[in-house]
Amino acid sequence: MNSMEYYCAMVLTGEEKAFKEAATAAVTAAEKEKADFPKSRFYTFERKLKNRSRGWFEAPLFPGYVFFEVEALTTEFFEVLKSTKGFCRILYDNKNPVKICGESLEELKLFIKNGEHWGISRVLFVPGQKIKAVSGPLVGLEGNIVAVNRKKKQITVQSTLTQDGKRFDLLYEDVDEVEK
Repeated sequence: MNSMEYYCAMVLTGEEKAFKEAATAAVTAAEKEKADFPKSRFYTFERKLKNRSRGWFEAPLFPGYVFFEVEALTTEFFEVLKSTKGFCRILYDNKNPVKICGESLEELKLFIKNGEHWGISRVLFVPGQKIKAVSGPLVGLEGNIVAVNRKKKQITVQSTLTQDGKRFDLLYEDVDEVEK
């Protein structure tokens, strides 16, 4: 398999899962029709949240965005993507799609590795040192943690995947010692 390219598609907010399913089905159908159609995979990420009215629930980590990897962003692939219900555009725009690369790509690959449904991270607070995530979706994001709310047990993480450095909150639980 060729080296994969990574992109982000803007979709209708609240339709991330539906778009992912529809795009996967459309691409699979196109692959059956044309042997050299590029292979691809789509990703959405959800985090676990809790509030008083709803209790525990999952919510999109990046509302309105679906990430995807593709062997090559061909005209045929782009046409299938554009015709999928809920598609708005490829970032930054359809005429100039931008590959995710560098630090942003490393972050995206970490997200993919940790799965699309994020539970709660276990973190260690060491006096005089940075917070350290020892398990869960935050492992490897130590440098991107920008705030800690111990009362709500939330960590604010700044992502490099968006141009504006989108911040999002994730739940955590304390641990007493680093597991070996």
